[in-house]
Amino acid sequence: MKLIFERLNYSKFAAAFFLTAFSIKYTNAQTIINVKNENKQAIFNAKITVEGNGVITQQTTDRNGQVTIYEKPGTYMVSVENSLFRKKDFKIQISEERETLDVTLLKSAYELEEVIVEGTKLSASQRIRESLYTPEVIDFKEFKTSSKTVVEALNLASGLRIQQQGGMGSTVNVILNGIDGKDVRVFVDEIPVYLLGRGFELQNLTANIIDRVEIYKGLIPVQFGSDALGGVINIVTKQGEKDFLGAGYSYGSWNSHEATLNALGHPFKNKKFYAGFDAVYRHSDNDYWMDDVDIVVDDLYNTKKGRARRFNDQYDFALAKLQVGVKDLSWADHLKFISTFTHTYKEWQHGVTALQPWGEPFSREYTGGAALNWKKSSAQKNKWQIDVTAGYNFEQTYFEDISSRIYFWDGNYAQGTTKGESGLYTQGRTPKINQNVFYARENAFFRLGDHYKLNVNLLTTRMELTGEDKAGTATYKEDPFKTPQTLFNNFFGTSLESKFLNGHLISNTSFKHYYNQVRGINFKINNEFDKLNSSSSSDIGFGQVFKWMATPQISILPGYEYTVRQPDSREIFGDYITTSPNPNLKSAKSHNLNFKVQYKTLEGKIFTGISGFYRNTKDRILLTTFSNALAAYTNLLKTSTLGAEWFMEYKINNKISFNLNATYLDTRLRGVDDSGIFNDKYVGARIPNTPYLFGNAQISYTLDPGNKKNYYFRVLYTGSYVHEYFLTWAINGIKSSKTIIPSQFVNDISVSVHSKNEKWSFAIDGKNLTNAKVYDNFSVQKPGRSIYAKITYQFN
Repeated sequence: MKLIFERLNYSKFAAAFFLTAFSIKYTNAQTIINVKNENKQAIFNAKITVEGNGVITQQTTDRNGQVTIYEKPGTYMVSVENSLFRKKDFKIQISEERETLDVTLLKSAYELEEVIVEGTKLSASQRIRESLYTPEVIDFKEFKTSSKTVVEALNLASGLRIQQQGGMGSTVNVILNGIDGKDVRVFVDEIPVYLLGRGFELQNLTANIIDRVEIYKGLIPVQFGSDALGGVINIVTKQGEKDFLGAGYSYGSWNSHEATLNALGHPFKNKKFYAGFDAVYRHSDNDYWMDDVDIVVDDLYNTKKGRARRFNDQYDFALAKLQVGVKDLSWADHLKFISTFTHTYKEWQHGVTALQPWGEPFSREYTGGAALNWKKSSAQKNKWQIDVTAGYNFEQTYFEDISSRIYFWDGNYAQGTTKGESGLYTQGRTPKINQNVFYARENAFFRLGDHYKLNVNLLTTRMELTGEDKAGTATYKEDPFKTPQTLFNNFFGTSLESKFLNGHLISNTSFKHYYNQVRGINFKINNEFDKLNSSSSSDIGFGQVFKWMATPQISILPGYEYTVRQPDSREIFGDYITTSPNPNLKSAKSHNLNFKVQYKTLEGKIFTGISGFYRNTKDRILLTTFSNALAAYTNLLKTSTLGAEWFMEYKINNKISFNLNATYLDTRLRGVDDSGIFNDKYVGARIPNTPYLFGNAQISYTLDPGNKKNYYFRVLYTGSYVHEYFLTWAINGIKSSKTIIPSQFVNDISVSVHSKNEKWSFAIDGKNLTNAKVYDNFSVQKPGRSIYAKITYQFN
């Protein structure tokens, strides 16, 4: 820690950071009361009296029959009066959580009328979505019974586009509000995925183990304890309080299988101890059709453009997760141990682009890890809480590319003169790489009286990479993987959250510090490699976010953050397959501005919002291709993004709902780097391989055949449009059919039947119904029309 703080001058910032804390009164809990008659019509000008904790407050309902009260948590007596209705008194319990109470009054002429009070606590997804940072929250309940992958489900979010390098299990690239790649961090239960191993990346996870996904755009809370330049995707896994045992299985096109098993039990009567288990198996041949590829026409290996199936793209993935925990101890509110294991087998059909097929390369990956989580809070609710997680993860990757054959897309091949289909090494490659990761995260918040809330987070990680490459030693003079390489990162963040103006205005001021130290080797192709070199960096970030609740329906959310994103192990050390190492990467830095306006009707039928954002980024880290098979992460000097997004959720009734969203991005190069890879002629051009105009539509319809039937039907339609965008750098906006990825519109539909007790379901999914040609990352073609079936069953 001394090394970190020696390089900082905190005094000036600390003074400004905490100066206003003691003059700001912390908000009370917020409760909304809706007053209606028996016909569900709002009652205007009803007087609401709230008495408790030594205070009495009075308000009158507005034209929507609503008032918002702000009181400390506790028990209160509430009176509702109106000249046309009898006075009603009832008791309520106000908690820290935002709550809505619907009060129905009957006319005063009735002798036996009663007041009906229905309290509706916001769900976890709603609470998070309406919090200060207003992330977009995707509830995965509706996707658990369908065959949609996690990537397909996330692509329905506004401002988010996930490019994929092919079919099931292929590499992904996340684009969020104009920031992409590793600049958007992915977390699983608030732990960065790069610490957990590749088995937890988006392309491998399944919807059945996910409860919800939170998407933070541009402005990131300190509790994540990590660097991120443009956003965070936090995957929250299933955390049930009730015992259950469930299974699911799906089968579909390209010989695709997915099987899941989920269980949770509390074996003792006191319910303090629990154990859970999740298992996933996924497989696909990925032998879908490729159009406009080279196929052999004669014995001389002359080719023409034609259609052929992918033939070396099999994917197998297995995951096992065990968790045991105990709750409500004197020294711990929650103590949990988690152990995970994943195995991935993947054949490699091609390199970064699909111009030249490979016929034999494959990789195997194993990850295993364990983590311990301890959580303790104050006896007096929400005064303070400490949450500590410490863990270890091991990852082993083996890649084999030793064939001397030169393959064509129809499966024919010619005999080459050197080994290795990638063409980068004279004797092929067989790297076997081991990565050991240790990490510890401490997250805490404190309330001192009623004045402010302070959050503190510390995340420390250390990674070590070793291995061997037996085939590579014939190319290199010695095996570069024999030399251990290390990456050390330390993050410290703190924030002050204050609420004032009677709770209508929320403020959060944050400060972050980032430190890393790298010991790595820069590999070369010409039978040499650089000596081990060391470097370190120390950076600070800060931000200010506001949320102004102008009315109960309208929220205005401006925010600014200066953020830093340090290169991770995959970018520095490469992936040992198609991505070359670059230990000389610098941290990327960005000024992020957000402005959002949200509107929600009182009854919750319509939720809509529009936002604008600006990103000014220096030393941005981008994946840059050097050949058809090889790429590396490099620093661009400067880019900027100006964009906007709009979304609307409309629940017409309990049967029909639809979601719409649209996103526009203008991401351009504003300055060249020092490496000579780019020159001035590209300044002002759009960043290639990045969609800039896209949108989604989702319509859900539920059909209930009546009370005599124990099942109901559900139809889910999703449509996704992506406008054409540049594949390569476009100078002065000039484009041709060879340099653009064409516009594409994909239609999916899912028809399912469910038991009313949610015990079983069966679904048929049709994807890409119109068989549109779909291209994605670096113009790699994706699967066409496909059909899937899925069954789920809950045993208890």
